[in-house]
Amino acid sequence: MKLKKILILLVIIIFVAIGIFIIYKLTYQESFNYVALGDSVAAGRNPYGANDYGYTDYISDYLLKNHHLKNFVNYAVNGYTTNDILEDINYNKQIEVNGKMENIRKALRESDLVTISIGANDLLDNINITNIGNMFSSEAIKRQIDDIFGKIDRVLIEVKKYAKNNIVVVGYYNPLPQLTKYKDIIDEVIEYSNKKYQDLCDEHGIIFVKISDVIAKNNDYLPNPLDIHPSIKGYEAISKRVIERLNQSIFNR
Repeated sequence: MKLKKILILLVIIIFVAIGIFIIYKLTYQESFNYVALGDSVAAGRNPYGANDYGYTDYISDYLLKNHHLKNFVNYAVNGYTTNDILEDINYNKQIEVNGKMENIRKALRESDLVTISIGANDLLDNINITNIGNMFSSEAIKRQIDDIFGKIDRVLIEVKKYAKNNIVVVGYYNPLPQLTKYKDIIDEVIEYSNKKYQDLCDEHGIIFVKISDVIAKNNDYLPNPLDIHPSIKGYEAISKRVIERLNQSIFNR
């Protein structure tokens, strides 16, 4: 009789524990501090010269809706190169967010998610459109890309000194699809760069997200032939690819 009471008590305890666990899983939301780093693509520059709603904003919205966003800080600046990010970290750049100053090292230390878009301006700074055919047909462009990835390597090392959680790097897309004469050559350069990025991220244990195929799917994503930046729809498409990867690698653990 005593044993029967003990068994009943154990069953009750187990059911109560299961109930508490289910309630916890249904109500608990992990908090996320999100930090964005990079150039005009990370800043959300649109095809007509103004900063608009970028992929980082869409990711922020997703975190707010689904995973309890605590804080979002975007340090991205139009025209930024790898050297600019390194300087920001070295000098501990501060920006104002919601009425208070946020320094970059503290933001990275407290981050749960960091996204990075960088390196495109380093490459574009060395491209002469009038000589693009000769440039891409030589080995010079690959040597330039290799040099740039030496700098990107230093950026990732610096970011990892402070950010100890999830780091996501967003890859490159063909920014000039309207140059149909050189499309195959530019695509080859982009794929070479993305492969270098993938290998570098694998080496550092960082998530790499390829987006070249996403942008290539729809002409509306790069509507201005005189500008290299995506439309809002293009940024939304990029964000969906990143979020898809986050769901696979981070949120579904």
